[in-house]
Amino acid sequence: MKNNGGMFFLYGYGSTGKTFMWSTLSLALRSKGKIVLTVTSSGITSLLLPGGRTTHSKFRILISILENSICNIEQGSDATQLLRLARLIILDEAPMTHKF
Repeated sequence: MKNNGGMFFLYGYGSTGKTFMWSTLSLALRSKGKIVLTVTSSGITSLLLPGGRTTHSKFRILISILENSICNIEQGSDATQLLRLARLIILDEAPMTHKF
């Protein structure tokens, strides 16, 4: 199996099972010892995913987001290593995130 990255977008109306899909996928990978990061745009939504956090807390994004804002993750930090080891990053409610 090649470890080429990819991006997938799951779209569906409310109550169609998107969060169930993300939860099932993350738990399946974690059961195999893989690292999965589950992040959302809001704190309430993060409670619905196993190990869920907000994008602001996980990626150290400033609350005031501007066009030139950057994440505050330092090179060589534990957060950097975690991102490198992650096999999957799930961003639930992606359309609700700020455009920057």
